[in-house]
Order: sequence, then structure tokens, then C-alpha cells
Amino acid sequence: MTILHWKEIAGKAPFHAARTTHYRARPLAYHGHDFAELFWIDAGQGIHRVNGVSVPLQPGSLVLMRPSDCHGIHPTGSEGLKLTNIAFHRATLDFLKPRYFSGQNWAFWQGEKCPAIWQVEPSQLRRFNRWADELANASRENLHIDRFLLNILAELSRTQSDPLPDDAPEWLTQACRAIQKAENFSGGVERFLSLCGRSREHVARTVRLHLGMTPTAYVNRIRMAYAQRQIEMGDQGILDIALDCGIGNLSHFYRLFRAETAMTPRAYRLSHRKPI
Repeated sequence: MTILHWKEIAGKAPFHAARTTHYRARPLAYHGHDFAELFWIDAGQGIHRVNGVSVPLQPGSLVLMRPSDCHGIHPTGSEGLKLTNIAFHRATLDFLKPRYFSGQNWAFWQGEKCPAIWQVEPSQLRRFNRWADELANASRENLHIDRFLLNILAELSRTQSDPLPDDAPEWLTQACRAIQKAENFSGGVERFLSLCGRSREHVARTVRLHLGMTPTAYVNRIRMAYAQRQIEMGDQGILDIALDCGIGNLSHFYRLFRAETAMTPRAYRLSHRKPI
């Protein structure tokens, strides 16, 4: 097995950015490396063979590779597998861990056999590619790779705030991640059911088993968390915030908000207002 070394990839630079296309006739051979990297799939299908396990890849698959991981990529479609890859020196992880992720075991620091993988939404994928373009055009300084990684990890950390049990089905995990987006939770429980792709009864049973509440209560909790952040941030009208949450009935919004915070939206705003 080939071992790639950082000096061979980037010399003294703190990061390396690339977009590549791989085909079935020329897969990415199994290899190890002494640096960290992340990559996501922009187009195509494939199989990620990592640490002896095979994981499917599709557009939006995002993988966070630790320095200790070994892997290869095998495209399965005729059009080729297009990916964006950002590699960086392992010292960057050593710097970020104690300052931002002390005591946390996820992302690049999870202890499972396989590296962390996310299925990101198309809107996130576009945002990640914009950040990658900015990084590729930036000077090779630690500042830029630190900012890039913190942007990515901050985006992903929103799915860590309400983690599901390890035995939760993957379809529920993916739906819970997706419903965190405003464009999804504004659609209410019907949108959540659509994201789950299962019958209403099956979703209700599974959500109660793993989250201890109904799907409606879960979606409303996400909506009210968003409403609290918006009220804390500024002077946006309460009706506008309610509409952003997908709730057109202001009385219903007030009831949900009070049930979550034991305060009216106005009282909540006054209690969180800070002098300028």
C-alpha cells in the first residue's frame, strides 16, 4: 500500500486544494497518508473503500479523513466521479482541537473505525464549493485553512446539537439533519415526513422511540429554537419571524413559543436585549 507524505503533496504549504474526476477504468488506488483531508462528491456515484469497509458515495457525500485512515475510491458510473478535495497538515487539527473542540469526539476526532461522513444538502454543497474556491485562490497561510475548516465544522456542528442514539436508522438521522434548515422546517411536519420517506405511522413510532416525542413536537422545537435566535439577534417583527418558521397563525406561534420558553416573544426579547 502506498503512503503519501505531506511534503510530497504540498511541501511547506499548510493546505492543498484540488478538484479531480475519477473513472471506473482508473480508480483512486488504496493508500494511506500522514495528513488530514476532507472531500465531497460533486457529481457521479462510487464506492469509498476505507479502513476495510465499503461505503457508497453520491453527490453531496462529505467525508472527513483522519491522518490514520487508509482509503481508495472506485467510481461506479460511466460519467466519472467528480470530487473536491482539501488536504492539510495534521498540525492544523492539533491547533483547532483544544481551542474549539475540547472534549468532543466527532468530525476529525471521532473514534469509530470509519471516518465521519455527512450527506449535505445541495445548498450546502454550493456554499462549500464557494468556500473551496476562495481557499484555492488564497495565499498559502494558516489563516485561510483555519477559516475554511471552521466554516465547514460550524456548519456541520448544527447537526451535533441534538444527536440521535447510535441505533437510530440512517433515514431518520438524515431527515433530522435536513429539517434543521429554514427551507425545510418552514414546511412543518409534512416536510419532515417527506424527508423521512416513510409512512406517517412508521415515522411517528420511530421518532417517539429515539427522540421521545412526536414528529410535530420535534419540528416545533426546531422552529422555536430558530425563533429564539432571531428574537435575540435584532428587531425583526414577531410576525415576520413566525412566517419564517412557516406559522401563519400568530396566536399559535405565541402558544408554541411560550410553551418552549415560558415567556412571550416580547418579554423574551426584552430579557435578552443588551445595551449598545
